Formats: sequence, C-alpha cells, structure tokens
Amino acid sequence: MSFNIVICDDEDIHRNIIIDYLSKVFSSEPYELVEFNSGEELLKNYPEKIDILLLDVHMKCMNGIETAKKIRKFDTNVKIIFITAIAEFMQQGYEVNAFRYLLKPINYNDFSKHMMQCRKDIISNIEKYITIYEIDEGKTVIISISSILYIESQCRVVLIHTYSKVYKTRESITNLESDLKEYLFYRCHRAYLVNINKVNAINKNSIFIEDNEIMVSRYKMKNLKVRIIERLASLI
Repeated sequence: MSFNIVICDDEDIHRNIIIDYLSKVFSSEPYELVEFNSGEELLKNYPEKIDILLLDVHMKCMNGIETAKKIRKFDTNVKIIFITAIAEFMQQGYEVNAFRYLLKPINYNDFSKHMMQCRKDIISNIEKYITIYEIDEGKTVIISISSILYIESQCRVVLIHTYSKVYKTRESITNLESDLKEYLFYRCHRAYLVNINKVNAINKNSIFIEDNEIMVSRYKMKNLKVRIIERLASLI
C-alpha cells in the first residue's frame, strides 16, 4: 500500500531532517508526502486522506496541540506523531489520541522505530471489523473496530457507541469483551466496555470519552489506570 504522510513544522531544518529520515524508512515502499509550515495552513488545506501526521508542538500562532484538537473534530483515524523538545505535553497529546512522541533533536533510530510501529498499526487496522445484528435496522451490520468509543449494556440490549452513531444489539457485552480483548478494550464496569485509546480524562470514579462520562467500578480503577499509563508510556 502507499502511505499518505504530512509534515507540519515551522522550521525548515527539522522538516528537511524528517524528509531525509522518511526516504530511508520507506525506501522500499511508496508514499506521498505533503509539507506545511503552520497549523493554520494545514487546517486550511487539509488533504483528503492522511495516514501519518508528523506535527510539531511548538509553532507560532496555533501550536500543535491546538491544531490536533481541531483535526480530531473531523479526522479520528490519522496517526499523529508529535515532535517536541519537551516531554511535558504527553497528557495533552493523549487527549487527542497521539500515536507517539519524537523528542528533538530527532534520533534516526527512534524515528525509524516509531514509524515502523505506526506502519504496522495502520496495516493491521485495515479491514478489522466486528459483525452484529442491529435491532433497529433489522439486519446484520459491520462496524469498524477503530470507530468504537465504548460499549454499554442496558438491560437486555447492548449499545455500541461510535463516532457517527449508536448501534443496538442483543449480543452480550461479555462476548464482545472477548472479541475485542486484543484491541485495547477494557471492562471497567459490568455495564461498560471502553476503548482505552479513546479515554481523554479520568475522575475519581469515572472516565471521559469525548463528552461522555463513564462510571468505573472501584475495584477496576487501579488496573484501568495501569492500562492507561502503559498506553501513555508507549507514546515515547
């Protein structure tokens, strides 16, 4: 497959380093590359499809974090790799589902490692779906796993919350938990199965995914935090 890659950095020297590294990492694979020197320019001329976005955190006017927040309102699939000289932005990056961080000065070995993992994730997520019988539609539907925010059990009905809609099924939440175990889903409550990648805030007894507050069982919170920390650690 061909990868669509975008670099957004306001310093020519860093863009040129990344361009050189990309030519080495993807020496045997096709890819399309587009460059932007500001978050404003990127948002104004956002390409039709981006697989990987290498986004500088410290840019004039709109910084990388704010740019990523605006992007996440309409593109939830692009893999965002932040480039920064300071690691303190990890939590903010997690809120926009950043894939990785690259610390300046960028080391080629780190760059190659993160890009290969990103490539692997993109390829592995192709055509990964679950199939359910949707009650309201009265037919079998296919749902992209990457689009699932969380799953909620209400009496005898299970609600699958995605970015675009909520699907209703009589499939048990326990069976769905088993099907999704390898995709970073966690049963935080008997009524909730959450996508760890989508968590953007934690309270004492709950978490937030998008604007939805989800209750967490007291005895589940510790392990959930461990899973989230493991996810955060993998970003660097």
